[in-house]
Amino acid sequence: MFTYFHDHKNKYNKGQLAPVYILVLVIVIIMALVTVNLSKVAMTKTDTSNAADAGALATGAIMANVFNSVAVQNSLMITTYWSAYMSIALSFMFVFYNLVMAYSYASTALSLGITAEATSFCTTSCAAASDAYVATGLSLTAAGILEDASTAIIAIGLAITAASIAQYYLYLRIRRMAIKGRSSAIKNGHGFVFSNSGISSKLKAGSSPEDVTDTLKKNGYRDSYVDFMDGIGDNGHYNYSWKDGQKDVPGRSHSVDSNVFTKNVNTFELTITVLPPLAISTLLLLPSRLLIDSAALELAEASGVYSFASDQLAGACPQTPCCPPTPPTAVCCAACIDLAAMAQLELPAGIAGNSAAIVSGTAAFALLVLALAGLLPGLTFSSSSEADTLLLFDCWINDIDHDHFARVDTKQSHEGADLGLWKTRYPDTASYAVADFSGRGSIDPPNPRYGSDIVDVDKY
Repeated sequence: MFTYFHDHKNKYNKGQLAPVYILVLVIVIIMALVTVNLSKVAMTKTDTSNAADAGALATGAIMANVFNSVAVQNSLMITTYWSAYMSIALSFMFVFYNLVMAYSYASTALSLGITAEATSFCTTSCAAASDAYVATGLSLTAAGILEDASTAIIAIGLAITAASIAQYYLYLRIRRMAIKGRSSAIKNGHGFVFSNSGISSKLKAGSSPEDVTDTLKKNGYRDSYVDFMDGIGDNGHYNYSWKDGQKDVPGRSHSVDSNVFTKNVNTFELTITVLPPLAISTLLLLPSRLLIDSAALELAEASGVYSFASDQLAGACPQTPCCPPTPPTAVCCAACIDLAAMAQLELPAGIAGNSAAIVSGTAAFALLVLALAGLLPGLTFSSSSEADTLLLFDCWINDIDHDHFARVDTKQSHEGADLGLWKTRYPDTASYAVADFSGRGSIDPPNPRYGSDIVDVDKY
């Protein structure tokens, strides 16, 4: 064209700039299309960046609320544990007091029993009778005190079981709340990604016509998008794809991807008691209580022996004047000696039972001290399921195994338009954002000051 005009330029006086105008017009049109193309790419990139930032911030904010709630509930868990411990410890103090008192009475009875045995003669039967009588009362009193202690031990065992179950269910509630909160964080993260991705502005209002059968074409309407948003759960990845254009027009394909990730909250670091509740209850109800019951029985039997010896010695006491150093009366003195001898024969059995009861009570005291020490917090346990602490006594939560980060990745794909001489093309646009929700919070000691901040985004 240009060669022709050049060869015949002398024949033309007008319109010689028309080719130049045509060329400039084509260039301007191309530049306009490129500008529109670049503008759309830039807008899409802005949408993906905004979507990633909003999704990460929303996910982090909800996770921060989850950890703040755990910190608050953990404060309750700590208070509940120490309240239960103090109440149970007071019950232990009652048992310890009873054991000490029983030990005191039994020791005095033993001393009197030994003295009575040493003085179980006709000439000293009056004093021996008095000692044996007092030993009878002291032994019986000590046996009654031990029976009260035995009953209290049953109550302590039940209290420990109830407290451990209460702590377990409190931990279970906190655990389930945290897991549910993480699911909500992921769901809301996806929601913010799609809400800020600009999808709604690209869709037609209302519902798709009934004669539209193509799913992607149906997704080109806002009602379908609303249904999709309502169906978002806690999966890590969701995609919304649609086609624009009318029913009989192929239309352009569009797609928005959302990936939300934050670490699971399945592993809890717990502080537990030194001994599990089953071991503590075993110490209480088997050796400790059996020893106390045995000591009570031995003291009751010793009391019976002391009582019998006291009666015999009391019978010998009036006949003491019949025996030397006064001039003896044969029948009277023989009766006195026989009664004292019968008492002297029985008293060793009472002394032996009394001594055994003291040993049993002392052993029970030591086991009870061990049981009370076993209730103290002293071990850590990593709980990764609901059932693994069922047989443990959970004191409180130390921490949740989590890095306190939430990451969102999003990508948009948009098919270009075929304009005949020109076909627009749009590259896939991706963005990511990372939120740190650690703030200044902590679970133990409870400090509900977790907060969400964006700490990393894509640089392009």
